[in-house]
Amino acid sequence: MTTLTPFHYRHGTSRLHALDARFKIVLLIMFSLSILKASVAGLLGLTLLTICLLAHLRIPLMALLSELRYFMILLAIIFIFRIISTQGDPLFQTSWVAISRPGVLDGGLVCWRLLMVVLMGFVFVSTTRIATIRWSVQWLLAPVPLVPERRLATMMGLIVRFIPVIFQKAHTISDAQKARCVACRKSPFYRLKVLTLPLMRGVFQDADKLAMAMMARCYDEDQTLPPPQTRPNDWLALGAGGLFCFLLFVI
Repeated sequence: MTTLTPFHYRHGTSRLHALDARFKIVLLIMFSLSILKASVAGLLGLTLLTICLLAHLRIPLMALLSELRYFMILLAIIFIFRIISTQGDPLFQTSWVAISRPGVLDGGLVCWRLLMVVLMGFVFVSTTRIATIRWSVQWLLAPVPLVPERRLATMMGLIVRFIPVIFQKAHTISDAQKARCVACRKSPFYRLKVLTLPLMRGVFQDADKLAMAMMARCYDEDQTLPPPQTRPNDWLALGAGGLFCFLLFVI
């Protein structure tokens, strides 16, 4: 039986759901850029805001952390490379490796920033319909010259739609391997390999089937956009988000 993942649109009536998707995309870009330059105090404030948003949307935190386990492994690898490659006062040193204090701080900040970007993306995906994301991206890119906005918007919509499919397929493969006691193997690299290869094969097969289905139905990317409608709350949210991003830079 299939299980839902946090990486999908969740129907709701919150203010985030009602916010114009174009404004949410702009806010997501602003927050993502601000995260890259924010200080520790700014990251603390952003983390508190993100936790409040996840709680307000009632996104199951335990399920979210479970889905992020492979991303956490990636963050751990990044952290390890940072602490052994950054020069500075050593906290721990052997004949072949040295862990520096600046490396620990720099690695922790990098992983923290990446985690915040991903969580912000979760909030956006959970409150925005895929069709709305598609036409919003198309509307935002329309004024840019020499950019195929309709094709890029279609690609963006397909990417967002495939996120829950990928995680669902990863769940299925993982359950099948647990039934075959693959999880009992000591080597984490072997377990990662036997999970990644079937997952990538399945994803490419699903993508090929989707492309064939779109061709069979004569899909045309030249579709009429709905008329844009904005409300005062959209501009208020954009102003508040811009002010918060400015504070992340100056704090």
